[in-house]
Amino acid sequence: MANTTEPETYFEWEHIANFNFDNLRVRRHLLDAFDEWVGIVDGFRCDMAWAVPNSFWRELHDRCRRRDDEFLLLDETIPYVPEFQAGLFGVHFDSTTYFTLRQIGRGQDASTLLSAVEDRAETGFPDHAGFMLYSENHDEDRYVAECGRDAAEAALGAVFTLPGAPMIYAGQEFGQRGRRDDLAWEHAHESLRELVRRLARVRDGHPALSGGSTAARVEHEVPDGASDRVTAYELTTDEASAVTVLNFDSDPATVHLPGVETTDLLTGRSVGADDGSGSTLTVDSVAILSATGSVVHHDDG
Repeated sequence: MANTTEPETYFEWEHIANFNFDNLRVRRHLLDAFDEWVGIVDGFRCDMAWAVPNSFWRELHDRCRRRDDEFLLLDETIPYVPEFQAGLFGVHFDSTTYFTLRQIGRGQDASTLLSAVEDRAETGFPDHAGFMLYSENHDEDRYVAECGRDAAEAALGAVFTLPGAPMIYAGQEFGQRGRRDDLAWEHAHESLRELVRRLARVRDGHPALSGGSTAARVEHEVPDGASDRVTAYELTTDEASAVTVLNFDSDPATVHLPGVETTDLLTGRSVGADDGSGSTLTVDSVAILSATGSVVHHDDG
């Protein structure tokens, strides 16, 4: 007789069994597990959400809202699926921006970054959909190991300033190179940790850098440096606006753009000068600047 005690799995992932959601006892078991944890945690990251029927997620969602209307449901669905927005999950893994950041780190033109964000609406998500931004996770090699320190800093700048909620994978903040290793505190780069601290402070303190901001490309020139490694965009809310300039190259770039102050909000120091036609800035990896109200956007989307 064949052994029928081993559960089916996707992709031979032996620790992630496929549940039979047509069985009411199975559903009850899973909902009981939710009841056990709902008073202890603030939300669930739902792995492989695509492998579970929407009917169960709806049941779980309604159960969450009855207990805690702020309970977070975050779906990991790669690629993301707009149908998971409708009353099911409050926040979605932004896998499209993640993969785009990886490609840019490997040499793809940095101007493609905003296309990834625009893909949300083009795929079918409403404007109010929430997304979690990330450039590292436990399934892939570390960004800093694959793409280098400079690109990793620029990617962190994107994660903290694009519309959405930033996620930093354990050890990313100090340059951990092993994917699932113990945290190597002895190898920590304090300068990288300080960049993450500054990004977090600026995001927390600037109203334009919120999850509900909108992003638009900003016209810019790169008179000195690798122009295809530089991108710039404005973040706007009803209250304020700010401009982020990212340089994924290993060498600094000179970037000219109109409509911005020259003081980098990350450091509080000037990174350039205003010559009357705009500001000429020196950008190592990431700079965040106050907009003056005359920022010029690309009109080609």
